[in-house]
Amino acid sequence: MREQDFSKRVSIVVRDDLEEWQVLNTVAHVSAYFGNKLGAHFDTGDCFTTADNICLPRNTQYPIIVLSGKSDQLGNLARTVRTPDLQSMFFISEMVETSNDSDIAVSVRLKQESEIDYLGVGVFGDNQIVKKLTGQFGLWK
Repeated sequence: MREQDFSKRVSIVVRDDLEEWQVLNTVAHVSAYFGNKLGAHFDTGDCFTTADNICLPRNTQYPIIVLSGKSDQLGNLARTVRTPDLQSMFFISEMVETSNDSDIAVSVRLKQESEIDYLGVGVFGDNQIVKKLTGQFGLWK
């Protein structure tokens, strides 16, 4: 078992006008992305063991906070979190419209960044930095 790291967090800001399935889809994809990128740092060990010796797989050692924001705020946040000190993931409308990465690549290549329709912005990094960058957003309700 590794010692838990309390210095970092994941915050996911989801557009507040999405349908429920789109919110769930956005949060799932952003969370899966970070889980993949964190690799061995994802958790603190294999499992929690019950009294009758059943292994319950561990969850991520980092908090995941889901927040909501307006469409125009997400583009600004996306530009702000693109720094070497943070890991970020952007879930965009093309990712809902098709699951074909080739189609997404073509669509995105034809747009300026300012034309991208962000459904969610995920950011992982130092607690204080992430809190400062996402402090204007309220918890998802």
